[in-house]
Amino acid sequence: MLKVFSHARRLLKPQVILPVLLAVALLVFAFSLGDVHLVLARVAKLPMRVLWLALAAAACYLACKAAQLKLMLTQIDVAIPARPFWLAFAVGELTVTLPLGMFSQNWVLSAARRVHIGRSSAATVMMVLAEVAVVFLFLAVVGVSGMPGTRPFAVAVLAGVGLLLLGLMLFEHRARTLVARLRHRWARRGADAALEMLRGLRKLSTPLLLAISIVLAAVYLGALTLAFWFVGRGMDAHHLDYLTAATIYMFSLAIILVGAGLFSQIGTVELLGMLAAHASGIDYTDGLALMLGFRIVWTSAIWLLCLPIVALLWREMPSRRAHASADRGKKISG
Repeated sequence: MLKVFSHARRLLKPQVILPVLLAVALLVFAFSLGDVHLVLARVAKLPMRVLWLALAAAACYLACKAAQLKLMLTQIDVAIPARPFWLAFAVGELTVTLPLGMFSQNWVLSAARRVHIGRSSAATVMMVLAEVAVVFLFLAVVGVSGMPGTRPFAVAVLAGVGLLLLGLMLFEHRARTLVARLRHRWARRGADAALEMLRGLRKLSTPLLLAISIVLAAVYLGALTLAFWFVGRGMDAHHLDYLTAATIYMFSLAIILVGAGLFSQIGTVELLGMLAAHASGIDYTDGLALMLGFRIVWTSAIWLLCLPIVALLWREMPSRRAHASADRGKKISG
């Protein structure tokens, strides 16, 4: 009984329960705008060919994203064997919709191969910045019909991210001095992690690597939006062209990338996608069908591809006893 209460107390922590409640509230609000029964009926009637196409798109998405991550880890001198790398990547993809879930791959790398979490986080942050560049460049060029402020907002975000990255690079030398002055152990550890991330970001900010990363992000986001279009067409939205479908999903992804994803992607993406679809002339029920149908299909495809990897490679995570032995012995660093 005490164990039950202990688990309940962990689940009721604000950092756990608040994102869950927010996701539920957003989903309830989204459901209130459309006919849920009609949406579920249309999802159930999706043709099998659409499911196979979505699975193929998910495989392309994961392959390009894994290549991007491996390239960046190599650039920052993090040499990871194939098995722990794929374990970390698969766990990261399974948890990406959770608050800060994108950093779970860095935790796995730290636990499995004692890689400094700050250093590997630089690769994760740069991957997000590459996605930001692709998504907001797309919105700056295409925009969202019915939302005239989208283009200037996208341009402003692109300029802001560029200045932020430049500022971080210039701040690195100053940060070393500030970290050296810290005396509190926990503050020093957090600052060391941030400094490691800054060093990694500097190494990853070469023009060639940025160009390759943006191209890879464009390819896997293209696969994602293509799957979204497939699902929309499979749910009888025959009037939906690819550009409109890509715009709808890119808009919802843009808001996630600029901060909404810190709370929860579940519910947020669906609601934002419905609003973008409505601005493009699609009614709320059709918009809900698009977003919810795609959520079910895409999540199932990602889990179908990633869960077997985790099941096969979970033994790469060392036990607590192994961690204790490693801490007493020579520390392995990536």
